[in-house]
Amino acid sequence: MIVLKHNGDRAISVIDRNTFKTVPVKAVVLSEILIELAHEFTGRTLVWVHQDVNDLVNFDFLRSLKTTNNLLSFAVAHPYILSEEMGFIDQSVFLNVNQKVTYPTYLMSADVGCIAANALQHFASNIPAHINFDLFLTLLAKLGMPNGLLCYSEPHLLQSKSSDFKMRFSKKQKLTYSFIAATKSRAWLLLYEFQRLIYTRSISPFYFFKALVQKKIDTSTIGYLPRNEIRFTDNSLSESIDVVIPTMGRKLILHQTLRDLAAQSVHPKYVVLIEQNPDFDSISDLDYLHTERWPFEIKHTFTHQTGACNARNLALDQVTSEWVFLADDDLRISSDFLENTLKFISNNKPKAFTVSCLQEGEEEQVQSVIQWEAFGSGCSLVKTSVLNTIRFDLAFEYGFGEDADFGMQLRNSGVDILYTPFLKLIHLKAPSGGFRTQVKKPWENQKNEPKPSPTVLAFFLKHKSEFQILGYKTLLFLKFYKNQSVKNPFSYLRQMQKRWSLSKYWAQKLLSEKQ
Repeated sequence: MIVLKHNGDRAISVIDRNTFKTVPVKAVVLSEILIELAHEFTGRTLVWVHQDVNDLVNFDFLRSLKTTNNLLSFAVAHPYILSEEMGFIDQSVFLNVNQKVTYPTYLMSADVGCIAANALQHFASNIPAHINFDLFLTLLAKLGMPNGLLCYSEPHLLQSKSSDFKMRFSKKQKLTYSFIAATKSRAWLLLYEFQRLIYTRSISPFYFFKALVQKKIDTSTIGYLPRNEIRFTDNSLSESIDVVIPTMGRKLILHQTLRDLAAQSVHPKYVVLIEQNPDFDSISDLDYLHTERWPFEIKHTFTHQTGACNARNLALDQVTSEWVFLADDDLRISSDFLENTLKFISNNKPKAFTVSCLQEGEEEQVQSVIQWEAFGSGCSLVKTSVLNTIRFDLAFEYGFGEDADFGMQLRNSGVDILYTPFLKLIHLKAPSGGFRTQVKKPWENQKNEPKPSPTVLAFFLKHKSEFQILGYKTLLFLKFYKNQSVKNPFSYLRQMQKRWSLSKYWAQKLLSEKQ
């Protein structure tokens, strides 16, 4: 590895840790030095270390890393360069970082970090070598993530860390405005300044107008980062998979899904079926489970209790294989899907990933393995060993958001969620049946309907920062204005505030009293 030691403004030393010899560099700006090293040391790992944390760096961990397409960093001595108010215009899962675990984020730090030289080479021509090293690294992550660069806050970069360490944002606004201008349109700058005014009673006109004339980085020529290919062996297919399927009222469609699983070149070990029927006089409708022969064992549970969260939790309690495939009951699955899935696992070493699941005729837009902001509860695979304490939250039962919440539970336990467009399922979107049932919500009896849905707001209250919640509220109010009948803006605001407060009441009630 090549180690760049710096004081935040300039380089102190550049050392080749293989030979412990000093590496001469021509550049002066830290970001330019890193790019220069990337071109000179192709195939090597580049490391940067602030002098304030040099004695804390875990070089044993760095040596254990294989040359990958990952960008790792950790902020310990200095805050991130963006303001926490960035949440006004970014409600993504990548902003509110859990620094106790390996967590996916575009927030990068100059304190300590590393990247493969080849990965930096790929993006170097598109990312300006900003004089502020933290901003350069953060822009690199922000623009690299959609193109296959895997970016993490990585506490293992330090030999030890405080268990109560909390992420810190910058108290200054200058670089936040510059970051927004470089990555978003001017409309987002206006929205950011507007929300700072109405929620914090402060604005920064100098930085705002300076950012208005700053050019957005052209990302049209940024290509996807090439992935390392691995030659597969028989051992690549040694791990087993259990398939989890909740179902209700889809006898024929489920039968087709099971036939697709039976036709796999590599079969699942178990298929765990949770069949629901709210009629207490009913019995199982799935006679073919016993009248036909299946190349896997079927664990079938019939229950009168409906609900997707409960059904999946019942199934997860029965999983025994190394991997669990969370599947919908209305999928078409190619015969080589599970075999290729095991090859993907061998190649990428993920712990959780979502696969492409489109309707017939839809085109896949993603062309590389990327970090995924969502989680598909009907088209994802998760390593069973990471699910010991993770289940679907019953606060979201009969609503929406249980899959997003499950994904956040994974991330907050140190498990990243990847998305691969190369493993494909077809979602039939069957018009009837499934695993959801319509249940009258208590808030539906209210005079004013809550806005947004309480389960949606419950997700935000559980996982997002105060500024992200306010940002979501602003966008909701603005987008919904054109779709409703009250056109007087003051009356509209009063009405929406009442509906928001009602939603918040029920969301908090859902989170405190699990169904």
